[in-house]
Amino acid sequence: MAEFIGTFVFVFVSCGAVLSYIFYGEIGVAGVAVASGFSYATMMYATVHISGGHLNPAVTLASWLAQKTSGATAIFYVCAQIVASFAAAGLLFYIFGQEAAEFSLGGPTVGTGIDTSRALIVEIALSAILVFGFFATMVDRRGPTSFGPLVMGLVVGASWLVALPLSGASLNPARAVGPAGVSQVYDSLAVAVIGPLTGSLVGVVYDWVFLRKIKKG
Repeated sequence: MAEFIGTFVFVFVSCGAVLSYIFYGEIGVAGVAVASGFSYATMMYATVHISGGHLNPAVTLASWLAQKTSGATAIFYVCAQIVASFAAAGLLFYIFGQEAAEFSLGGPTVGTGIDTSRALIVEIALSAILVFGFFATMVDRRGPTSFGPLVMGLVVGASWLVALPLSGASLNPARAVGPAGVSQVYDSLAVAVIGPLTGSLVGVVYDWVFLRKIKKG
């Protein structure tokens, strides 16, 4: 339930900010980035003591691959995140109407003139940074764990400033799947899902390099 609520709020606020920018243009790209980063940090703070504050299938996959989350828990988390994504997209469709579906309900969209392979590289790189930040501040107990959600929010906000015009700034498959499914616009879905899931592999690298070697020492 915590993963559902946290992911729902993040998808609703982040995609809603994109739609507000598209239709009204007052908040700008910086405003969209701030709204997304703040909502992610807020919901991570609200759920970290309950579920660990994943709110992202890529983070859950990384945690499972590094054996920090059991397989059954990971499946429940991802299911909750995806259902939340569809619920948030449905509410956005109700609020903004059919016209918003043309913009994938605020979901990630590869920028005009941007090659798919380059957009994929952007998503992989930024998602890897996000997962690295998660492990460094929320898994590794030597890090500033109390500031973990804030760090994650800052990473999301900064990444959106870079990636929104390029790859649509997914970094989170949950931000893409629901809006794409409800709007039936799938042009950028592969980049928005494959990129973050590939970037999540850095969690295994962090575990091997920084956690397991310390245990052996």
